[in-house]
Amino acid sequence: MTFWDKTACFYDIAESLNPKAYAAMLNGVRKTVPCGANVLDCAAGTGELSIAAAENAEQVLCTDMSLPMLERARKKSAKRGIKNISFAERDIFDLPDGDNTYDVTIAGNVLHLLEEPEKAVRELCRVTKNGGRVIVPTFMAKDDSPLIKIYTLLGYRSFAEYTVESYEKMLKGCGCGRVKVTEIKGTVPVAFGVIKVCK
Repeated sequence: MTFWDKTACFYDIAESLNPKAYAAMLNGVRKTVPCGANVLDCAAGTGELSIAAAENAEQVLCTDMSLPMLERARKKSAKRGIKNISFAERDIFDLPDGDNTYDVTIAGNVLHLLEEPEKAVRELCRVTKNGGRVIVPTFMAKDDSPLIKIYTLLGYRSFAEYTVESYEKMLKGCGCGRVKVTEIKGTVPVAFGVIKVCK
């Protein structure tokens, strides 16, 4: 079992410990996803960003490598009566979709966990249409924060401690389009990155 499989049952509780940041992040997704969009959400966890995107989207594909996380997302969506979300196991580094498939792609709070975040960003941009948006908020977590210390005991590992500036530099270095990163304040702050894809 991976860390994410083990923590799926209480991941939403952990999210509730950072309410200001999560609320702003969800609002940022709602504002960025246009009406009628076809959306892919990778590393979606228990599906909160997918649910936010579904408010405007025609269809959202909610994906993750952790099947327990996907099951939590499926149950949450069903409980809320959301009909325009489907679910699938997907690898963010190797998506089966063709080029230019989606209007918007999302990968929330995952890039700081990856050894090769640039590879994931380029794959997201590949499946996103020209002029579409890639939404990539990520935690600016310090490894010495109390929440991260608890996670570490359960097997959590991150590869980067981003600032707004370093995150923006990394995203721009992917060469996928115009990048904008804003800071969301919270118990664990978030760098909210959006790429307007240019091919």
